[in-house]
Amino acid sequence: MKHWIFAGVSDKRELLLYLSKILTSNGQRVLLVDATEQSKYKYSIGVHDNEMRLTEFCGIDVASGYESALELFSDLDSHGESELSYDYILFDLEDPAFCGQDIWVEADAVVWVTSFERYALEKSREQFSELLGRYPQLQGMKIRRVYVQSVDSRLSEPYIRSFVSSLPFAWQEDFIEMPWDEANVAVHIESEHARTIGFNRVTRAYKNALKELLEQLTEWDKPHTRKLLRYAERRRA
Repeated sequence: MKHWIFAGVSDKRELLLYLSKILTSNGQRVLLVDATEQSKYKYSIGVHDNEMRLTEFCGIDVASGYESALELFSDLDSHGESELSYDYILFDLEDPAFCGQDIWVEADAVVWVTSFERYALEKSREQFSELLGRYPQLQGMKIRRVYVQSVDSRLSEPYIRSFVSSLPFAWQEDFIEMPWDEANVAVHIESEHARTIGFNRVTRAYKNALKELLEQLTEWDKPHTRKLLRYAERRRA
């Protein structure tokens, strides 16, 4: 079992749903953990019943409404399941305290996902500082960077990185930008209302960034990633 932590307050739903769908297209069992402040995934997948905290959506198990990873794993155990039943667990964290120190330490990848908005950058710095205050042993932890809703602007990448670069983590040199485009936004909104995960009209630039991120996280080669993305595009929920 591998688990990836996606930290930051920017909306990561589109990105993580796409990643999860491609992983399931490879025959992997995926658990997507909604640790957002407002349990946002319930609205994306069309589940509003607070009693239904673990829901299957497009071949992905989505966990939402839990107070902590410990509570989630205890609930899985009570239903005869285990986190080890999954090939991949993806955490969408807006509250870093959702995961205990052991989960942070053992994560196969930690990714900071942020837009260029000032609030997202300042809030991320606050949260990472609080995380180190809670778990000082995480100093030196490797963190990747993904910039969502990326647009051409006068803001340079080194400037954006400067909001967190002074914190004692091992910030990876490479970064990925998920380009903002009206077509991608339209696909995302339409998919939410159709209760599915749509790829067909997503721009080539976004797909290329998505493939690059997957290749970094999984170490799959380019032909394999390209094949899986095509399969995910054709596969109906």
